[in-house]
Amino acid sequence: MKKHGEELFQIGEVSKILGVTRKAILVYEEMGLLTPAVKDEGSGYRYYSADNMTQIRSIRSLQMLGLSLKEIAAYYYDTENIDTYLQNLMELRAALDRNIQMLQVRSAKRGDLTVHRTSLPQQVCYCRRYPCKDTLEAANKLRDTYIAAARTGKMSMLSRMFTMRMTQQPDVLDLMCCIPVDSSFDGPERMEFAETPALCIYYRGPYEGTSTAIQALAQYIKENNIETTGPFRSIYLEGPPSRGENSGDYITEIAVPIKA
Repeated sequence: MKKHGEELFQIGEVSKILGVTRKAILVYEEMGLLTPAVKDEGSGYRYYSADNMTQIRSIRSLQMLGLSLKEIAAYYYDTENIDTYLQNLMELRAALDRNIQMLQVRSAKRGDLTVHRTSLPQQVCYCRRYPCKDTLEAANKLRDTYIAAARTGKMSMLSRMFTMRMTQQPDVLDLMCCIPVDSSFDGPERMEFAETPALCIYYRGPYEGTSTAIQALAQYIKENNIETTGPFRSIYLEGPPSRGENSGDYITEIAVPIKA
């Protein structure tokens, strides 16, 4: 088991990369919000994966929007009272708009392929392109890209990572993996994305089924004679580790930019 290789991070590295104190990370563990990928019981050393870092970023984003750690735990694990939490959040000011939207997204039902109008944000991303044979390889390549972006020290805390399908062929996974970074990043992997109107479907289910939403969105565009301005994107809203092994509750925003 690798402890000091490219795949895992020590707590000090995580603290520096994400700008989160060691104490905060340990509190997340005590609250049951975070479990290290590896914990050496003898030495007490902890090692964290890319998934762990994604979870920490998610927790921090919710804290920045005003939620307590108890409320965050309820957000992740209480599926019975979503409407109550949504109402509480709607009483907060405009700074909470992002989290309100996320709660609305979480209400997406399995099999619901309703098309929505949305706006994709202006952002800078660390991008790598890969041909992938299946969704497992695609997930691994996205994780590799995430780790590489994290090593730059420029990773964005707020925006969502996504992949773009670089070919029209539905059975070919020619993907551009995109990890949002600070605008000051100037490496060769830098790509800039302008703010743009878009159409999207909030797909709830395992990643293997996202092609269903892509096909439904493509059919809607064809039937309504809509002009697209870029590739389809799979924007990862909720999945591992916050949804754990329950892939039926993963939420992916399938989006495509369109002409205004």
